[in-house]
Amino acid sequence: DRDVDVTCPLELNGKEIEFAITEEFDFEGKHYILCGEVTGDEINDEEVYLFRAVMEDAEITVESIETEEEYDRIIEAYYEMSEDAE
Repeated sequence: DRDVDVTCPLELNGKEIEFAITEEFDFEGKHYILCGEVTGDEINDEEVYLFRAVMEDAEITVESIETEEEYDRIIEAYYEMSEDAE
């Protein structure tokens, strides 16, 4: 787990929202992160967002999941990995 804050390309009311990575995992050769919104010095982990993360030159580029089918497939895999880890 990381304690790294990352600003994700998500706009809400015309401003970027700051997120913290709460979980990371690999699936089908790609890296994904679950992020919670940072408010003050707290992370809202009740409502998390799923992004694809691409590492380039020690920087993380965050990409949105484009289709509902892809999102569902990735979340299902994440839940299966989480259950296997318990």
